Amino acid sequence: MRAIAAACGMVLALSGCGQIQVTTVSGSPEGPTIAIGVAVDEPGLGMWHDGTYEGFDVTVAKYVAARLGYANKQIVFKQVRPETRQSMLDGGQVDMVVSSWPITEQSKTVVDFAGPYLTTGVGLLVRSRDRDAFADPQSADHVANIGNHVVCAVKGDEVAGMFRAQHADASIQERDSYAQCVTALQAGSADAIVSDLVLLHGLKQANGARYSAVLKDSGTVRYGIAVSKGTEELAGKIAQSLTDMIEHGSWSEAQAALQRQTGFAIRLGGSPAAIVSDDE
Repeated sequence: MRAIAAACGMVLALSGCGQIQVTTVSGSPEGPTIAIGVAVDEPGLGMWHDGTYEGFDVTVAKYVAARLGYANKQIVFKQVRPETRQSMLDGGQVDMVVSSWPITEQSKTVVDFAGPYLTTGVGLLVRSRDRDAFADPQSADHVANIGNHVVCAVKGDEVAGMFRAQHADASIQERDSYAQCVTALQAGSADAIVSDLVLLHGLKQANGARYSAVLKDSGTVRYGIAVSKGTEELAGKIAQSLTDMIEHGSWSEAQAALQRQTGFAIRLGGSPAAIVSDDE
């Protein structure tokens, strides 16, 4: 497979210059392959770094693929973004997506999920000097006021929709990637980035923790592994793989690595092995 990366000037650890287009397989494929959609600009979760994919979601994806019978050389990783992950599943470009995809009432209508394999919350990443403008005076790490501030959201991110539901008057600026939102925040064209707390802490650590702050908002985010609608058998096998990962301690090892990278603790939630569909 080809590996193509678009490189440009970096602002700290991420850039907003466009998309990194990457397709890769771990060595030469031998036998059938499985295509897995992952992110490339989510520090701690899914990153393209030094010619390889890394992060919590990538670790989960590799474990699940192994339980399904695929060796590393049979795994083909493909970049997905919130805006493209459904179309890539529907079009058969990927067999599953492991990319911080929230299980919501809306997302359950278009794909089937196995999981959740992680539970977190909704939040904002803001510049340190602007923290007091957003924070609740009674609880300094919680969002209280949005006002006229511009909040950057990545197109297709369900978490942004959860945020909109709580802040109908918020001025939302949509971008193609988290890297572009980081650049907008650093350049002053946006005042905050909205997403889930794990992803935001990853962005914070990767881009100079002392320059930004993460504030909590209301809402619960549950990550699921997505497969095409109507592939319940595959979803069931993935769900069993997640159960095995938890029982065998591999999930805890991946969680500890994620916490070291992001400085943020995550947890399991709900029934990790459940198949979540719109029939529930």
